[in-house]
Amino acid sequence: MNRVIVTLVGKDRVGLIAKVCTFFADNNINILDIKQTTVQEFINMMMIVDMDGYDGTFESMEKGLEGVGKEIGCTIRAQREDIFNMMYRI
Repeated sequence: MNRVIVTLVGKDRVGLIAKVCTFFADNNINILDIKQTTVQEFINMMMIVDMDGYDGTFESMEKGLEGVGKEIGCTIRAQREDIFNMMYRI
């Protein structure tokens, strides 16, 4: 499994999650887990996705998510799970 941690931060509005999920569906990227918190008008979302079905590279997925983020006015970041785990290891 090729798991990636994806975070989204920004001002909440209708359709944010739909745009991100559509990007993943269109690129055969499976969402394994999703958690979101909304505080007043701000959203913070974290997803764990599996890239096994994706034909592109990690970098091309990052660029695609960056484009989606610009379109919806949010910051979207992706990080490989192994790097994420190393950064937060005690």
